[in-house]
Amino acid sequence: MTKTLLVHHAANRGTDSLSNSLRSLRNCLEANARVVEVDITPLSGGDFALLHDRVLDIETNGTGSVFATTAEQIRRIQYMDQGIVTDETVGLLSQAVSLIQSYSFFQELQLDLKSHAPLSNTVLNDLLCIIEPAKDRIRVTSNADWALRRLAILDSDLLLGFDPQLYLDAETAEDNNETDPPFRTGVYGYRDDHPLSSRHWSPPSDYLEARADALIAQSPPDLIWYIDMHLIAKSFDDGFDWIAYLHDRGYQVDVWTLDPNHHEQMTLARRLVGAGIDRITTNDAPRLAVALGDSVEF
Repeated sequence: MTKTLLVHHAANRGTDSLSNSLRSLRNCLEANARVVEVDITPLSGGDFALLHDRVLDIETNGTGSVFATTAEQIRRIQYMDQGIVTDETVGLLSQAVSLIQSYSFFQELQLDLKSHAPLSNTVLNDLLCIIEPAKDRIRVTSNADWALRRLAILDSDLLLGFDPQLYLDAETAEDNNETDPPFRTGVYGYRDDHPLSSRHWSPPSDYLEARADALIAQSPPDLIWYIDMHLIAKSFDDGFDWIAYLHDRGYQVDVWTLDPNHHEQMTLARRLVGAGIDRITTNDAPRLAVALGDSVEF
């Protein structure tokens, strides 16, 4: 039986990590991590910052739009950690690509491309140029299906991954983002702007299968699906198994982000492993691996 692969979320490997930093990426590599995920946001002038948010004010001691910042400027900005300025300069994608080339065993760097800025042909071509030296060990993932389709045209060999969160999501108590879709909670209890969510026309499992069919049609083939844990948990409860559905159509599935210090997430993680999940993204792969035993690797 194939083991579930644990992915290091934001280059985190436990509570002392500094999310998305080159230091944390290096620590993962030194610990023989197989797959590491980092967030990338376009900069002005061609490179990408290892940052999750659209503005510098949230994760760093800088201010303003990330997209309006140049690589030269980003080199003078430090990450913040729990409100305290660190000595770690914000990393660049070009630096991360250079770093992983020194570790021959490393399997995959997952670049989660943020859609905060316009993902134009220029931005996407810049991305392809930067990752070219290590392209065979890089996967670009995004909720921006339009960018993924374009990347698949620009480079048919590029490894890709799709997160459907902008189109279908589970409503949670933490939801406070009014700027990104989906904007409406439909009659089945999912955040979904599609007409199918506007009225009861079938059991929830049939509705979810119809939505999955539509999402497959709008995303490139031969990629990995990245599904939020809340969506997959609610779908299980409503009688729809994303893993079985996507496996039947030749796709692998990752669920994010599950951590061993949350009982309900551990219960879900065990259910996912039993259902044959391919990957689980986590902030603490070593502890999660201990909890899940021989069924996983990291």
